[in-house]
Amino acid sequence: MSDVPDLWSAPGDEVAAVNPDDLRNVWAMMRGVQARAGGQQCAIDGRMYENVCSPGADVMAVWYRASMLGLLQRWPESPLTAWTHDGELDDTVFRVAATFPMKRMGVGVVHDGPPFDVQELLNQIGART
Repeated sequence: MSDVPDLWSAPGDEVAAVNPDDLRNVWAMMRGVQARAGGQQCAIDGRMYENVCSPGADVMAVWYRASMLGLLQRWPESPLTAWTHDGELDDTVFRVAATFPMKRMGVGVVHDGPPFDVQELLNQIGART
């Protein structure tokens, strides 16, 4: 991937806001690859992310935000269940998650939870639906 900012060594600790359409596209691509892998671990070439994002997108930030949504869906009693229909997330989830404040996770740093306020994310999604 060319000219993709390094999410872990960039200055500051906030993850950049992204385009909700890019977030939705990366989310859909990730789910499609996972479904085709049939439960097996797989890797996704960075160019695939670039191909589904708009020109100039911060692909690492989009990937990071999509990964955080995936993390929430894997929790027992997923907090996103209220906004999941037929396995798909409501558009509101992507619109809020695209700009919601998230911190970068440092390599080798142990965290007690996600690098963002899960309850506030849910509150904002709920307020917009």
